Amino acid sequence: MWKRGTQFITESAFRVLARIFPPVASPLPKDPRLILVFSTTGIGDALFDTAAIRSLRLAYPEARIVVCAHRKRRSILLHDPDVDEVLPYGKSPIYAFRLLQRFRRDRPDLVILLNINPEVVPVAYCINRHALFGGSWRCGNYEFLISHLIDTPEEGHILRLGAAIAVAAGGSEEAYSMVYCPADLEIHAVRQRFAGWIDQPFIVFQTGGGRSRAWRDWPVESYVRNIQWVQQHYPIKVILTGGWDNEKAATEIEAACPGVVNLCSKTTLEETAALLARATMLVSTDTGILFIAYATGCLALAILHHASPGSLIGSRDPIAGHEVVELPKPMQPTGTLEGEMGKIRDKDVRAAILRMLARRGIHPIVPLS
Repeated sequence: MWKRGTQFITESAFRVLARIFPPVASPLPKDPRLILVFSTTGIGDALFDTAAIRSLRLAYPEARIVVCAHRKRRSILLHDPDVDEVLPYGKSPIYAFRLLQRFRRDRPDLVILLNINPEVVPVAYCINRHALFGGSWRCGNYEFLISHLIDTPEEGHILRLGAAIAVAAGGSEEAYSMVYCPADLEIHAVRQRFAGWIDQPFIVFQTGGGRSRAWRDWPVESYVRNIQWVQQHYPIKVILTGGWDNEKAATEIEAACPGVVNLCSKTTLEETAALLARATMLVSTDTGILFIAYATGCLALAILHHASPGSLIGSRDPIAGHEVVELPKPMQPTGTLEGEMGKIRDKDVRAAILRMLARRGIHPIVPLS
């Protein structure tokens, strides 16, 4: 009730402000000096936004690009060489006040809203209402504050959304690659910590995503069968990764697959990214870690539900060697998404692993049955 009341008051106040100070679009600056980008949602979204930021960097190589990111997701943007500065953002009004103070005199030439929460829009409007770019699909009830409103593009890959906003702001149309560059010190630290196996071939299995969309996860039994198959046929170390909400699954997999290294909840996001930069390949469902693999150049096998298909979230790089095993869409809707990932066939997963390891020069030591 309190939240709804606050939202109603805020929206009403800004509707009045927008009539007094309308967000009239100004012409695009030829050589913007300062660009402010908002990216305030999840890990995967932040990685998608790095492609749009790359589009802006290619178009405006001399501009200073500052990104306002969710305070718990800042690491993604801190590892993007196209970003000059990262500012934290959170639900507290303190973050909004700090931003307004920061840009009170040094106003950005362009303000770009990528993957955001709608409550960010009023803050961006106050910073520069004449050069505010945002997508209609992300601005909630605050569309009336956007000076350059972009309609939802036609269906296609998810990166098209950020690309549409960046291109409208003058960005390059050729940038569709996510970016994440682990620091040399982070890779060195990981090599020191896991010196016993880090220089040997190893395959990472991400043990799931967050609980909010658990229907995208692979069942523990599927992990167990396919990891045991890898251990039987390949001289390769198996590493388990995941967050705190994947600990139960990782523990069960570890118990059934002796020899795996269980790092679930034992590495930071930065350490996991550094591991992927060294890994032979990754096997993952639809998680932020999958997109970090794409962004770092780690060979990745995506195991996907038909409701989150490869055409939407798969790699856009045709020569990288990534692969997708996708659950076929049923002829008749089942009415539920839960439990369907168990229908993905082991033979399809194993055939993809076989091809991908062969591309890395790793072949079975035991004849395949």
